[in-house]
Amino acid sequence: MKAIMKENSTCNSPALLVEGMSLIWADWLQERDLGRLVQHPLLQALTRNEASLDTLKTLLIQHSHYSQHFTRYLCALMGQLDNANDVLALMENLREEMGVNAGSSTTHAEIFQRTLRVLDLVPAVHAVLPQTQDMIDTMMAHCKSPDALTGLAAMCLGAEAIVPLIYRPILHALQYFGYGEDATEFFSLHIEEDEDHALTMLTIMNQLTQEQPMRRDLAANVGRELIERRIAMFDAIWLQSQTEPSPIPELRAETHFSSADFWRVSNRLQVHLPARLNHSQVMKSSRGGDQRFSSQRKHKVHIVDLPSHTISLTIGRLDEAEATRLHRHNYETVIYVLQGQGYSLIGDRHVPWHAGDAIYVPVWAEHKHVNTGGGECVYLACENAPLLQNLGGIALREEMEATLA
Repeated sequence: MKAIMKENSTCNSPALLVEGMSLIWADWLQERDLGRLVQHPLLQALTRNEASLDTLKTLLIQHSHYSQHFTRYLCALMGQLDNANDVLALMENLREEMGVNAGSSTTHAEIFQRTLRVLDLVPAVHAVLPQTQDMIDTMMAHCKSPDALTGLAAMCLGAEAIVPLIYRPILHALQYFGYGEDATEFFSLHIEEDEDHALTMLTIMNQLTQEQPMRRDLAANVGRELIERRIAMFDAIWLQSQTEPSPIPELRAETHFSSADFWRVSNRLQVHLPARLNHSQVMKSSRGGDQRFSSQRKHKVHIVDLPSHTISLTIGRLDEAEATRLHRHNYETVIYVLQGQGYSLIGDRHVPWHAGDAIYVPVWAEHKHVNTGGGECVYLACENAPLLQNLGGIALREEMEATLA
């Protein structure tokens, strides 16, 4: 579908409307409108590492208030479509949002909620800004319109198509402040996927306007209106960040520091108690990071989701006669075997183990673990990867192509 869209784009359009925005949108979105969006002081501050962590959190809270209605927007829009094939096309978007695609049982809402948990954010205790509510009401009104073109334009031009322009600065800021995949997965996932959703909607919009080209102006105006509503929300967030008094600098565990912050070194220890101090039923919970990590490592792994910044804890599982892939990493590992027996190949050493044993894996040593028992092997792995990630993203892991006998 992407190739078709690019072939149908206007030949005399610029190579890009704005950085990161394909020219396939040239007939629907104006460069000046997109420019106002990407050049907004809030997004620019996030990109330039000039926004405070509190500003980023305020943006995420307001975005949560808006995005929690996303499936309602989509369902309202689908109810206005006359063509069953168009409904089925948008159903794919809904399936992804609801986490019912093949190989996935985690909804996008759950992934975003994990971002909020990692940042200790509870949107329900924060008021919806009037500008955010205006955007919510405008989007819903267009999606409920009997004229399906207006709902498509609102969702496509005012949301899905511009996701990369909004989410890239947020993703950059989260990484700058030292947050890992648990906090960033939602944004990286949507940057990768939402273009396809936008192109699906664009195909339907082209069909609806094929015999009435003048209706493209209607769609373009709706898209512009939603962009204006979003800019107004950004204005309110940015104004709030500029007018609120700055808190007394504290050495907070979730803050990313640089050389310029040397003056922040505290003269006393300060306790920071996150809102969440337990991860209930680790092996029974299903999380996007677990599934992705297990798929990449070719064996079952459960990641303990707690707000620790220097150590990580995972639960590894090997079926009978199963082995991990040969790999190495620049962080230390201590493994405690809960169940089963087997051996590990660590460098040129053969290390046998049974339930109750502990194993040490040195930095950058090639290693793999093999289950030789008659049932499943279960072990705990404690690593200092988060410490290296928070020191500047210097944690490395490499899967080895060769295997040891």
